[in-house]
Amino acid sequence: MITPLEKISHPPFNPIHNKLYNPLELLKGFNPDNPQSLLTTPDFQCFIYFHQQGGTTISDPYAAMMEAMHDTSVVREMNAFLAAELEAGRRPVAIMGGHQEKRGSTAYCKVARIAKKLSESGFVVVSGGGPGCMEATHLGALHAGRSADSLESAINRLAKEPYDAFPQNMQHLIGKDGRSVQEELLKELHAWMLPAWEIVNELKDQLTPLNRSLALPTWHYGHEPFTPFATHVAKYFLNSIREDVLLTLASCGIIFSEGRGGTIQEVFQDASHVYYRDKDADSKAPITSMLFLDSKFWTVPDVPDQGLHMPVLDLLYPLFVGTNNMTEEEFKRYIRVVDDADEVVDIIIENAHSASQVVHKLARIGITNIDSKLMAERAETFVNQRNI
Repeated sequence: MITPLEKISHPPFNPIHNKLYNPLELLKGFNPDNPQSLLTTPDFQCFIYFHQQGGTTISDPYAAMMEAMHDTSVVREMNAFLAAELEAGRRPVAIMGGHQEKRGSTAYCKVARIAKKLSESGFVVVSGGGPGCMEATHLGALHAGRSADSLESAINRLAKEPYDAFPQNMQHLIGKDGRSVQEELLKELHAWMLPAWEIVNELKDQLTPLNRSLALPTWHYGHEPFTPFATHVAKYFLNSIREDVLLTLASCGIIFSEGRGGTIQEVFQDASHVYYRDKDADSKAPITSMLFLDSKFWTVPDVPDQGLHMPVLDLLYPLFVGTNNMTEEEFKRYIRVVDDADEVVDIIIENAHSASQVVHKLARIGITNIDSKLMAERAETFVNQRNI
């Protein structure tokens, strides 16, 4: 059944945001017994408003100004959050992957384990903030410092059928003009979101600095709700701002899990960042790792298995090595297909940029005044703890 929605006459958000979003702040009003409650949360109010104002083609100058001011202030507060993390010795690593990845799948579990271990090893994990592999990223970080059994138990709760898979046809949840909602889709989405909301509420008073993670979702894809497992949410109206910032801040590497159109777009956007990395007096700046999780997906096997494959290295090799952008040895070190979760973490640690290199790169997005010496000293404590 399609139900009409009232016009939202005023922006349901503060255009001058003085901090990043807390997930439970965006989901304020969520009622586990009432699917309609989703529509009243600040997150969905902003999503509806965005569509009612025309999405990316806003006709009202006032609405356009409010959304632009909001996104600018979110960038500022995101930079402040990252600056604090850098000062604490934690460096950003991004994990990309498909929003349709099932909860409890092999890829989902690997991503969660990788994020947990990275968070425990001196990194702050970042993702696009949606379902699938993005959700697994923040679930792993949320369990940093906890037992492997606690993470497995959470995954098992999330993977119960029929809500292990993200519901289909969510792009039709809200009408294109933002003036109607499909009730059956709303019920499915509410039921899918419920176990994650419950887990977050159970753990919200037990968080430590190790559990901090950063999600960068967008109301452009508001029908894919952000994951509440992220402790800090930089949510934008414009997807273009979010994509570029997400790739730039991943100064210590990006891990690509299985995905489709959006993930492939991010692969080649990141390839462009690596290709056009800054030059110093003698040579190009350090290479940022691009790691591809699951060799079956990212390469063409000798014996085809009838599955889907994205052999991206067949294009990245001539781009990087064929143009002398990097040597073959550098390509083998930094651009890799990996199957083992522990190996992914080891490679990120081995190839991670130095504190001064990270500070130099993040200055491009306005993160400045970081004491790289102090950052390096604090980062070393994570390495020492890992080696004990």
